[in-house]
Amino acid sequence: MSSEPSECEDQGARRRLQSAPDASILGVVRARAAGPALLIGLTLAAGACRSELGAPPPLFTAAGEAGAPAGASPPLAPPAVAEPHRELWFASGPGRDAILARERKDFDRAAQLLDQLLSEPGLSEDDRGAALLLRGLDEVRAGQHSAAAGRFAAARGAPSLVALEGRLRLLEGQALLDSGQAGAALEVLSQVPVEGALAAGVLLAVADARQRTSDRAGAREGYERFLADHGGSPRRHEAKVKLARLLAAGSDPTELRGALALFEGLALDVPLSDYGQEASAAIPALEARIGGQRSFVAEQQASRERALARLRELLARGRYDALLKEVDSFLRGAQLARADRCQALFIKASAVFKQRRRAEARPIYEGAAAECKKAGESDTEVRARYQAGRGRYAEGKYERAARDFQALARDFPSHSYADDAMVLAGESWAELAEREREREAYERALEIGGDMAAEARRRLIVRAFVDERFADAAGLTDQGLLDHGLELGERAKLHYYRGRALQRLGRGDEALTAWEEVIRIAPLSYPALQALSRLRDAGEGPLARGLALLEEPRGALTELSLPPVPAAGRARILASLGLGEEAQSELQDAGVGGWPAASVLAQAGLFAESQRLIGGLGGAWRQSPPVGERRRLWELAHPLAFEEIIRAGEPGHQVPPLLTFAIMQTESRFDPGATSWAGARGLVQLMPGTAKDLAQKSGISDYSPARLYEPAFNLDLGMRYLGRLVLRFGGDEAAAALAIPSYNAGAGAVDRWITKLGDRELDLLIESIPFDETRKYTQSVLERWWIYRWVYASPEATPAERVLYLPLELPAKGSAGGAAAG
Repeated sequence: MSSEPSECEDQGARRRLQSAPDASILGVVRARAAGPALLIGLTLAAGACRSELGAPPPLFTAAGEAGAPAGASPPLAPPAVAEPHRELWFASGPGRDAILARERKDFDRAAQLLDQLLSEPGLSEDDRGAALLLRGLDEVRAGQHSAAAGRFAAARGAPSLVALEGRLRLLEGQALLDSGQAGAALEVLSQVPVEGALAAGVLLAVADARQRTSDRAGAREGYERFLADHGGSPRRHEAKVKLARLLAAGSDPTELRGALALFEGLALDVPLSDYGQEASAAIPALEARIGGQRSFVAEQQASRERALARLRELLARGRYDALLKEVDSFLRGAQLARADRCQALFIKASAVFKQRRRAEARPIYEGAAAECKKAGESDTEVRARYQAGRGRYAEGKYERAARDFQALARDFPSHSYADDAMVLAGESWAELAEREREREAYERALEIGGDMAAEARRRLIVRAFVDERFADAAGLTDQGLLDHGLELGERAKLHYYRGRALQRLGRGDEALTAWEEVIRIAPLSYPALQALSRLRDAGEGPLARGLALLEEPRGALTELSLPPVPAAGRARILASLGLGEEAQSELQDAGVGGWPAASVLAQAGLFAESQRLIGGLGGAWRQSPPVGERRRLWELAHPLAFEEIIRAGEPGHQVPPLLTFAIMQTESRFDPGATSWAGARGLVQLMPGTAKDLAQKSGISDYSPARLYEPAFNLDLGMRYLGRLVLRFGGDEAAAALAIPSYNAGAGAVDRWITKLGDRELDLLIESIPFDETRKYTQSVLERWWIYRWVYASPEATPAERVLYLPLELPAKGSAGGAAAG
C-alpha cells in the first residue's frame, strides 16, 4: 500500500483570502487564438461536458476589473468562433454556442439559442435534426417529456442522424413513458434492437413499460434479464429495487424471499441512497410476512451488518456528525461481537480524525486496536495503531509517536504499513532535531523495501544536502538509480539531485551531463524544469543544449484514429454534439479505449473521463517531447478547457498566464462537479466558507455554495484568490512557486515553513514541504504550468521564454498592505 497523504493541517485556511501588493506579473502568453486542430480520426481537443444539473452560470463575473499589471502580456482577443480548436456539429453560430452553453450548464441560454436556430427558415434538414435532439434533451431535463418525445421523433428525419435512429427511438420511448404514455412507449421501444450500447437502456425501459401496462410477467422477465446481462451497469440498483417491489407485491413465498434478498443487498451496497433507505424500511415487513426463515442470532447479525455498512457509507460521504451519533448507538448494543466493535471503533476514530481532531481520535484508535487484537482482526489493528501514532504526532508528542511507529514496524515487519511507519518515525524524530535517529529510521524504511522506499531515499537525500554531506547525497542518488523499477519521475529527480550534489563537489561538467539526462528521459517533467533552471544558471551554452533536447523528435507515433466500425461512427457523431456520456457508451461497446477513446471524450467535452483514460495509459509517452505529430498527445493530455473564461480572467486578476489551467487540472481534472472529501467544490476546488468570504470582499453579492459548481463563477473566484497569492510572494513568475503551495495548504502554513526552513534553497524548500499532499501538489502544478507554457506559447516566444525559470533563491515576500487583484 501507499502511505496515506499527509492531509493539510490548515485545511480551513486553504482558500483564505490574503492581501497583497501591486506587482508586475511576467510570463509567456499563448498569443494564438487556437492551435492546429487535432486530426485524430475526427479533430479532437479540449472541452467540458458536465451533468445536466444546476443553475445556469453567468458568462463571466469579473466585469469592471482593473487592467493587467505593467509588464504583463495583453489579454488575447476573442476568437471569431468559440473554442475553434474543437470540431463540433455546428461550425459557428447559435448551434455551436448552444453546445458550449450546455457544457457550461447554462441550459436556459442553450434553449434560447436552439430555439433561435430552429426558427431559421433556411436551416438544413441535418442541422434541424441535431438541434431537435439537443432541444429534446433540454426538455427532458425540464420535465417536459411529451414535448421532448415529439422532438426526438422529428429528429429521426435527419439523414445524417440515421446512425442514431435506435438511440433516438429509445429517447422517444423513455420520454413517452415518463409522460405517462406507457402503451405508446412500448410500441416505440419494440422497434429498438436490444444490442450494443443501447441494450441495457432498452431492456430497462421495456420492463418499465410492461410493468406500467400490467404485464407483470413481462416486466419481471425484463428486470431479471437486465440484471443477468448488465449486472455491472450503473443502473443495476434501480433495476434491483424495481424487481424487488414487483416481487414484494405478490404473495408467492419464493418471490417474497427473492424480494427480501434484493432489498438486503441494496441495504448493504447503497445504504444511504433512496434505494437503500427504501430497502431498509421494507425489510422488517417482508421478514414478518415470510416468518421463521432465520434464527434470532442470524437476524441480529444481518442487522449489524447493515448498520456497519451504513456507518462506512456515512464515513465515505463525509457525514461525520450523523455517523458519530449512530456509531455510539451501535456500540451500546447488546452482545456486540468483538469484530464488530473493532470495526465500529475504527470507523468512529476515522470520522473524528477526518475532522482534524486528530488528538481526540488517538485514544479511540487505541481502543479499536485493542479490540481488533482480541478479535484477531490484525489488518485493522495495524491501521488503527498507525493512525493512533499520527494522532500522537498531532499532539506534539513526537518522541512517543516515533517509538510507537517503530514498535508497529517491529511487531508487523511484513505488513505493508511497516515502511510507512518507519518513514513517519523519521519525521517524528526530525521534529525533535534528532538527526541521527531520523536518518536511522529512513534507512530502516529503505531496508524494508516497500512502496515507501523511494520516499525514504528522497528524505535521506534532502537531509544529506541540508547537512552538506554532498558525497552522501551523490551516493544515495547512484544507489537509487540502480533500481530499474523506478517510475520515470522518480528516476528523473534522482538525476537532478545527482547533478546538484556533483556541482557542490566541484564536478561541474558531470553536473551538466546529469541535468541533460533529466531532460532526455523526462523532457517536460518537474525535475526537467529544475534541471533547465540550473542549466540557465550555468550560462547560455548549457541552456541551449538543454533546450535542444526538447526539440528532438523521438519515439514511434501513436495510432489515434477510430476503427471503422458503426459504434465508432456513432461515437463520433455524439461527440460532435457534445454528448460525451453517450459517446463513451458507444466507445465501450466498440471496444475502443486508450488514446482514440480519450480523444473522442475530450472532443465531446467529457474531460474528467478523458483524463482518467490518459492517466491509465502509463507514462512512456511522456519520454518524447511535443515535437511534430507527438504534439497531439500533449495537447490532448493538457487541453485548453474553459479557455474563454480563463483568457478573460487571468490578466485582470493578475494571474501569470496559463497558470489557472495547471491549477484546474490538478484540482479537478476539469470536472465542474468535483467535490473533495473535505467539501471543496468545482473546477478549482474552493471551500464554501472561504469562497463566501472572498466573494464578499470582492463585492460579489449573489454568492451561494451551489454556484461553486458553475464553471465561470468558480474560476472567477479562484483566479481572484490565486492572483492575490502570487502578489503576496512578490508578483513575478518565481512567486508562483510559493503561491501554489499556499493555494493548497494556506498561506499561513507556507509562512511557517519559510520561517523554519527559509535557509534552504528553493528546490530543497519545495522538497522539504512537510505535507506530502502539498509537496506533490506543488510539483505537479509547476510541471503542468510549464507544459502549458511550452505547448501553447506564442509563436514569437523563444524556447528560453517558454520555460519557467525557478531560481535557487527564495522569492521575496510582498508587503501585506498593498492593493489586491479583483
